[in-house]
Amino acid sequence: MSENANAAVAPSCSWCGRGNSEGYASCAGCGTPLVNDTPVSSEPKKKSKLFAVLLALTLGPLGLFYASFSGAMTMLIIASPFILTRTGGWWLPLGSRIACACWALHALRGEELEASPTGNSELLLNEAARLESIDRAQAVTAYEEIISRFPNTQASREAKQNIQTLRRPA
Repeated sequence: MSENANAAVAPSCSWCGRGNSEGYASCAGCGTPLVNDTPVSSEPKKKSKLFAVLLALTLGPLGLFYASFSGAMTMLIIASPFILTRTGGWWLPLGSRIACACWALHALRGEELEASPTGNSELLLNEAARLESIDRAQAVTAYEEIISRFPNTQASREAKQNIQTLRRPA
């Protein structure tokens, strides 16, 4: 019978469509498993900022791999001449570890902003504000995108205000 009594059982088989009684672990017609044992997670697990900073402080560029592969590779390339020539004294290990910790924190903060809807709106608002001094038409287009992607939010209200300001005669 069922290996997992608390698991949800499908009323019909997803493969052959046959209806099955409660308690069957697999379809009586084709043998396809009916019990879903894998937990469904809608969000990927976030990386710990504290762990990333501690790794970077402890291991330097090697600890930075946890937060940012490209950051770790960049730091290793920058540090390699000093390591190979054995120059730099005590400030190199200390300075590189502090730089790596800052880089790790910045990388994870950036990932956090990209993952959250409000973070995306903040990034888009910043980009549109940068465009204001370069190309007003592109800035207006960026603000219109914010309004369409994030309706009824603080970001869309700010974008509407900025569009009105940009469209005013100078």
